[in-house]
Amino acid sequence: MPVRVRFAPSPTGDLHVGGARTALYNFLLARREGGVHILRIEDTDQARNTATALAGISESLRWLGIAWDEGPYYQSRRLPLYREWAARLEKTGRGYWREDPGKGRALVFRLPGGRIEWEDAVHGRIGRDISGDPDLVCVKSDGFPTYNFACVVDDSDLRITHVIRGDDHLSNTPKQIALYEALGEKPPTFAHLPLILNPDGSKMSKDYKKKGQGGKVVEIPTGVLRYRALGYLPEALRNFVALLGWSPGDEREVMTLDEMVAAYSLGRVKSVGGRFDIEKLDWMNGVYLRALPREAFAERARPFVAEAGLDPALLTAEVAGAFQEKIRTLAELPEKARFCLSDAASEDPAAAARHLTPAAASALREVAAALGGVGTPFTAEAVGAAVGPVAERHGGLKAVGQAIRVAVTGSAASPEIFLTIALVGRERAIARLRAAAERIERNGGTGGARA
Repeated sequence: MPVRVRFAPSPTGDLHVGGARTALYNFLLARREGGVHILRIEDTDQARNTATALAGISESLRWLGIAWDEGPYYQSRRLPLYREWAARLEKTGRGYWREDPGKGRALVFRLPGGRIEWEDAVHGRIGRDISGDPDLVCVKSDGFPTYNFACVVDDSDLRITHVIRGDDHLSNTPKQIALYEALGEKPPTFAHLPLILNPDGSKMSKDYKKKGQGGKVVEIPTGVLRYRALGYLPEALRNFVALLGWSPGDEREVMTLDEMVAAYSLGRVKSVGGRFDIEKLDWMNGVYLRALPREAFAERARPFVAEAGLDPALLTAEVAGAFQEKIRTLAELPEKARFCLSDAASEDPAAAARHLTPAAASALREVAAALGGVGTPFTAEAVGAAVGPVAERHGGLKAVGQAIRVAVTGSAASPEIFLTIALVGRERAIARLRAAAERIERNGGTGGARA
């Protein structure tokens, strides 16, 4: 029988990175085996469901590139199916109706006694004694099925062959196996994934924020779309999450989706939880960012430029490429490239006080004059040919380079100085250099970088 797997989230909040990993593992197995990946929305909890969460689930999966072949199936729209299977359970003699005081009648499944075991694809042979467990409510008095009953009915009806889900469902599995058997259905192969852990070993259930080594605050969001907002690439987050509990069987860490599909098997899923290392994610995201063609990199970064209130049209491939090796996330780019993306450069007062001294004023004016003679194209090479001799007259770039940089960018840190001037452009660079010189002279000491 072809492999049929399902990802079955509840629309009660943002899609958790743990849920994204579950979806990814289901997707990888389906693609590896030429099977079917199904999306099922478990929305029978009417009090907790939200439209925002529902939209966020599909948006998160699409952003990560985790496609589904069937669905989405909504449990709330399958009530007639659950009624049919409830009648079927009742006919077996294992289901009975019970009056819940103040609520109405509920269908209850009479659990068998003893230990129920199964061969888990991740943990091996495991089980639990359910003799002391109360009978299982299957259909509530409002007519909606409970999680365990709807899960068994849907997985049977959709012919699911493998149930890949988190370890937090281990306690449900014996009851569900009992239900399958009572209904005359063959249970699927179960694969329970170890939970993702925070750096301190705690369960990653909510946003993490703690002081790490050296007093640095470590923050780890749980929602998938939060990583998009922070400037991580979907392919980097997908790659990183895949390795939180699975290995390709060799030393590879950076892999395409096709490479993961080719290497994937449930036998390589680990039985212990992986710790979420945000520094490793930053490193991996940097690898993916540097691998992008410059124009593609600029295109990915422009929304972050716009969000920062800067002009995305000014983020050319050349400007973006100058910072591509320096950043870990797209959200870092606007601030680093701000001096290229706005008419006025932000000023670092400490850098201005240190480098924009009276001795620098004349050099800045001469550099501005030299730039006025540079033709088109206004390249780093052309800038260097014009500015180099001026710098030499004032003791060399080591002596005046930082003053030029601070005047043009407002900061003591930027790409190589000639490239920086070329990226800013002739007119803006000249205006900023002259303005800095005027401020030095006017203040009798330090100047600034504002044009």
